[in-house]
Amino acid sequence: MLTIDPSSSLPPFSHPWSRSIAVGRGYELLRADLLDHLRGAVKAFGYRYCRFHGIFHDDLAVVRRRTDGSLAFQWHQVDKVYDALLEMGVRPFVELNSMPSALASGSQTMFAWKANVTPPRDFNEWSQLITAFAHHLVERYGLEEVAQWYFEVWNEPNLSGFWSGTQEQYWELYDASARALKAVSGRLRVGGPATSKACWIRETIDHCVDGAVPLDFVSTHLYPQDVFNRTDGEPKLAEDGGTFFIRYVRAVRELVTQSRRPDLEIHWTEWNALYADEEKNLSWVANPAVDRLDAAALIARVCTALDSASDTFCYWAVSDVFEECGMPHSPYSGTYGLKTIHGIPKASYRVFELLKQLRGERLAVTGLTHPESRQGAVVTRENGVIRVLLWNHETDTAKAQAAWSETVRVPWTASPEARVIETVIRAGAGSSYETWKAMGSPHNLSPAEARLLQFHSQPAMRLRDAHVTDGMLAFPVSLAPGEVLLLEIAKPGPVALSKGGEARELAKWNEAMNAASRRQSAKC
Repeated sequence: MLTIDPSSSLPPFSHPWSRSIAVGRGYELLRADLLDHLRGAVKAFGYRYCRFHGIFHDDLAVVRRRTDGSLAFQWHQVDKVYDALLEMGVRPFVELNSMPSALASGSQTMFAWKANVTPPRDFNEWSQLITAFAHHLVERYGLEEVAQWYFEVWNEPNLSGFWSGTQEQYWELYDASARALKAVSGRLRVGGPATSKACWIRETIDHCVDGAVPLDFVSTHLYPQDVFNRTDGEPKLAEDGGTFFIRYVRAVRELVTQSRRPDLEIHWTEWNALYADEEKNLSWVANPAVDRLDAAALIARVCTALDSASDTFCYWAVSDVFEECGMPHSPYSGTYGLKTIHGIPKASYRVFELLKQLRGERLAVTGLTHPESRQGAVVTRENGVIRVLLWNHETDTAKAQAAWSETVRVPWTASPEARVIETVIRAGAGSSYETWKAMGSPHNLSPAEARLLQFHSQPAMRLRDAHVTDGMLAFPVSLAPGEVLLLEIAKPGPVALSKGGEARELAKWNEAMNAASRRQSAKC
């Protein structure tokens, strides 16, 4: 039995997940469908920043070399990308990569769109690029605007697939980037190392302190399925992916707090619901975990547990219009987006809609085995409205059919009755992936199939019976694995008013209208 304590008052959720969202790469932001998906998500969640790869990729044609060997820079495509973001009220979280072929020391690439991942042949030329880039941004958008952006140096340089150089070469790239940005204006914010699995955080801080190199924030990445790729030497599967994820994110907060730069902001610039039930099913390319219902429960669990652990918690990514392994064409393809290529919201999108409603002070809940367990609940109160979010993040295949059944008890003295609205994300209601599978996983959707999937992407809602007994409301709830439920409890609103006027006057008016109608009928 879960009981809410109305006398408790905890700080409100800060929702760091709503600060930033990601798309795959800059060139994709020239597509109307991706801009439409992003614009809708920005309106729904209030994202303030957007991060993506490849602002210096050759498809944006930033760097050319003149016949005398000197560098020339052109910004037309870059301007279109940033103009589109700013037009919808989103600032860039700038990722300084990939390596333009005109500067590259090698030909190693990553992804289907061939991001060059090699160090520059000449780090002075890289500095020229960053200096020209920063000057152009300040000239076009103004220092007051650009000073509110973030500049992150490279992407996952601790992985050889994303950076062919050494750690020392990354430091050289970082130093050149940071000093070039600060030479344009000390107000421009720079950081890194944007590593996978929270690596190099302490090393980055120590490197910058020792070398007097500018560092305004640290950034890194993590995914729940990294439980199989952990770097701490612990046995695999000693904990589930959600517990592992929560522990690692908190460990970075503690690391920075105990470091030589405890003032630094912490930005998780990549994470999502990627998970696997066992190591043989580990996949970064086509993972159905990001499409399924249980992504919703994972997101609810980690976002509520880690609300105060970072400044930014950027989900990767907003849409399946995402070309890392080739542009997907199937309605569901194990791609990272919150929306499908057709713009159909996944369960992951719908749970963020519920999380967004958790406003006001937080209330304590008693009766939970552990507040961050696979089955959990959080409660908020805002202007007398209580909202209770519950989730069942059960991923153990041995318990796959086990529902979590509980009774939620809410002390209620605000009014003799209560109005309670229940919203549930479940298969076929808030999660249409399971409907698509039941259709036989069609590759090309008919209009009727598309309408059905869109309809099944809507969570189920109902008005629940609510009776106050001895100052207490009690609700039985049952959540199947992966399901998420939101209860909104409030005083009943005032009874609807009539159209206006006194009842007697309305009766006279009504009779007069009937009489006129009868006279007209008699003439026909």
